[in-house]
Amino acid sequence: MTEIKEVGGIEVPKKLNRTAKKLAAAGEKLVQIAPAILESRASQQMLAIARMGMLDKILGYLMTTDKNVHFVRPGIAWDSVQTVPLDAIDDVLYENEFHNNTLKIKVGERAEKIIFYDDMDGIKFYQYIKNKQWQK
Repeated sequence: MTEIKEVGGIEVPKKLNRTAKKLAAAGEKLVQIAPAILESRASQQMLAIARMGMLDKILGYLMTTDKNVHFVRPGIAWDSVQTVPLDAIDDVLYENEFHNNTLKIKVGERAEKIIFYDDMDGIKFYQYIKNKQWQK
């Protein structure tokens, strides 16, 4: 069982403590942490695990802050982190709405699919981006 620590009202799984501390030190405030993976960085087996919502086999997380979206793959010695500034995201779209837990974020001409383990996490992320709440 993973230990959970709370930071600013957001539950942080133990394996994300390193990244959460770095984000806090950089002045970023956590808004959401959700189990999710990027389609471009996943095998078909990893995608199936995510789509089935197998929370005992979480392979990656989406950490949303007030400034950026961070895609984190926790590791033993270091975490692999990809960052997208919120103001660089042009749009977020549902991919086959209600059939899977997949959203597509568009940054310029490029797009990336995000598969959430839980559809409610995807809905919260979608609403946050669509409502542009970070601009307030």
